[in-house]
Amino acid sequence: MLGLLLLVPILIFLFIGTFGEHHFTLKHYFPETDSRGEIMLTESGDTVFKQIPPFALTSQEGKTVTGNDLEGNLYVVNFFFASCPDVCKKMSSQLTRVQEKFQKSPDVKLVSISINPEHDTPEVLQQYADMYGADPAKWYFLTGNRKEIYTLAEKGFYLPVQQVAGQQDFIHSERFLLVDKNRRVRGIYDGTDREDVDRLMLEINVLLDEYSKNK
Repeated sequence: MLGLLLLVPILIFLFIGTFGEHHFTLKHYFPETDSRGEIMLTESGDTVFKQIPPFALTSQEGKTVTGNDLEGNLYVVNFFFASCPDVCKKMSSQLTRVQEKFQKSPDVKLVSISINPEHDTPEVLQQYADMYGADPAKWYFLTGNRKEIYTLAEKGFYLPVQQVAGQQDFIHSERFLLVDKNRRVRGIYDGTDREDVDRLMLEINVLLDEYSKNK
């Protein structure tokens, strides 16, 4: 009986050691395909996933921000325009929550890209950023060449964007995308839904934990 009692804590210790830590990992999105439309694999049989292509845009501070500037960081990206009357405001309000949550995590960034670059100059974006208390070292509001931005949205992040003909209005996605340190998309979220943004913040922590263990 005494031997059994001594064995119980050992079994508990082994159980905690094996199952006590989460082994949850985030999926990847957007696999690479070849000319025949078949998913590409590495030599070891793993799926090859698309990476965000290079870009160079201008921030609310008038500084050039490139994809290289985001190397080594996780970032959340969305597309918006400053004069948007409703959806963009909801998205930006949710991003303030993300900024606050990860204020002390320098390798977590936020990237909001304007789809109305002719209007959304750095000055306009700075005013917009100020409305949401954006930290310019963490939250970039970007503008630039319309063609480059639309190509990046549609072929880099796979998000629809379109100007309504004859109007100063735009069709764009309300999605947030989570991009990892290897420039691959690891999560897609409804940027207007508080619970989905809660999931985003949880999954940022999952990636941060994963990177900390792989150091």
